[in-house]
Amino acid sequence: MRPPLAGLALLAAVALSACGATMIDAEEQEQFVRDVVVREIGARVASVRCPENVERSEGDTFRCTVTGADDSTGDVIVTQQEDAEVQVVAPFLHVTDAEAVVANGIADQLEADGIDVECPEIVVVRKGRLLRCTARATGASRSVSVRLTDDRGRFHYRLAER
Repeated sequence: MRPPLAGLALLAAVALSACGATMIDAEEQEQFVRDVVVREIGARVASVRCPENVERSEGDTFRCTVTGADDSTGDVIVTQQEDAEVQVVAPFLHVTDAEAVVANGIADQLEADGIDVECPEIVVVRKGRLLRCTARATGASRSVSVRLTDDRGRFHYRLAER
């Protein structure tokens, strides 16, 4: 079992728009969510879509959809806080860290260097979820199955036979 690699509670604060505004600026929120996911999860983000016409109301929540550079998607939950701040919860796997763990494990298993692993960019952490990843080295590639073993980002992996 591998250590937890999930960004389950990213607390971030931002003033969503000018003082006195009653609506949240969707474009500003999308940029903020993008910045949080890139910084905290390390994902390559192609786009973020947040709902338009969301009224500012402390305690209310809304979802934004994050799309990775490889078209993988997942939702973040945005909770409005006091003073026009928000809490962003992104239940995504730290994919770059997971890829490194798997690559190192495969390198040890095969007694080889230069293993590179690529998994989907945006992965919502959910126990039992199966990821299809690819391991590459010196021009050859093999499939790697990664199964999440809990809701905290722990996983097992298996390198496919040739």
